[in-house]
Amino acid sequence: MLMLMWVGHTFSLCSLPCGVMETGKSDEFRTVLRTICSNFVPKIMAIVTLTDALLQRLRHGDRRIIRDRVLVGFCVRMNIKRRTFMVATTCAGKQVRAVIGFYPLMTTAEARVIATEIIKQCRAGTYSKQAPRPTTTYPSIREMLPQYIKDKGLKAPTQRRYDSLMRTHFPDWYDKPVNELSSPLFAEHCHKFVQTQTVSVTEMGRAFIGAITRYVNAIFGMNITSPFIRLAAAGLMNEKVQPRKRRLEESRLPEWYQAVNRLPDQQRDALLLIAMTGLRRSEALLMRRNQVNFGSGIISIPETKTGKAHSLPITPVLEEILNRRCSHLQPEDLLFSSVSGEHLADRAQRHGAPAFMLHDLRKLLATIGERLQIAESILRRILNHTSKRSDTLYRHYVSIELSDISAPLEQIQRILLKLMTMKN
Repeated sequence: MLMLMWVGHTFSLCSLPCGVMETGKSDEFRTVLRTICSNFVPKIMAIVTLTDALLQRLRHGDRRIIRDRVLVGFCVRMNIKRRTFMVATTCAGKQVRAVIGFYPLMTTAEARVIATEIIKQCRAGTYSKQAPRPTTTYPSIREMLPQYIKDKGLKAPTQRRYDSLMRTHFPDWYDKPVNELSSPLFAEHCHKFVQTQTVSVTEMGRAFIGAITRYVNAIFGMNITSPFIRLAAAGLMNEKVQPRKRRLEESRLPEWYQAVNRLPDQQRDALLLIAMTGLRRSEALLMRRNQVNFGSGIISIPETKTGKAHSLPITPVLEEILNRRCSHLQPEDLLFSSVSGEHLADRAQRHGAPAFMLHDLRKLLATIGERLQIAESILRRILNHTSKRSDTLYRHYVSIELSDISAPLEQIQRILLKLMTMKN
């Protein structure tokens, strides 16, 4: 006969030497019983030497617990979004489960030091949850910012912008522990910030503080509410920044085109490329020779504002511009190496162009596309414009190929050239 026995944290099956059951039936019963018990037995805890390098490689997110071979009782729980250092042992015959901190904001070595002190107290029978334990040392926003940028997949210019925001408008809080973001003094500072700064600066501060508090909450298991949420609920926030109106009117395109043709070759071609593709400034001006494939007829833009690689067909209009720029260049050479995006529009205006911003050219292409009744999905694909999260149709179902946008883009370019060369 078989008997189920509980040994520590595992079940075991033992045979009673009574010879009641036949061998075949005994094996069958043993198999059935193992199946039943597997639903109640906890997952086996792996025992390894915990290191930072190991935690970086592991991809488990099923809340399994991995124990340390070096320090018995020290372990880490593998959650979906974070790794939780903890102590799992006993004290005076009672189970102890104590959370120490979270990786990567706490290293394995730092967690092991804290775990050692807790385990010593458990072995001595003096540990108590009410007793003061080593507290987690929270990093400052300055210390967290590089890791936040890396985890979110943001670019270096974004990090510089956030760094400038904190140094300029939140200097007293930049080097304080992140848990200080929940203090009344910080809430008061945010209120003064809203009252004294422009709408655009306020919006950037609101967005960053909101994002960093959500990140802190996820990493440390905290529950900090951004002061800007409370200010908005009380009606104390400024109105959101409205999109800037396009300054370049279609009626002045001939004047603009004549001025652009007076510019040096690289500046002229940079403006024409932006106007004929709707590319963002950085996407056009940082283009390299190896991104232009005349054989396949494709322009590739691997790095974009949306984080998604972009591509456009080389139309006859674009082929003329790109042939001028790509001749005699090496694969890694920039097409517009001597062009400054900050001064490109100003330089055109000094040659007689009407006042405009580079983004006006992108808006102009979209406006003409809308007037031609080109489908919204096609325009989104040409401009590499991300739809709203709530727009399930365009985000998850509609897929526009490169061949779908070739004819509509050529149609828009013909209208643009007609407007630019029109005689007054």
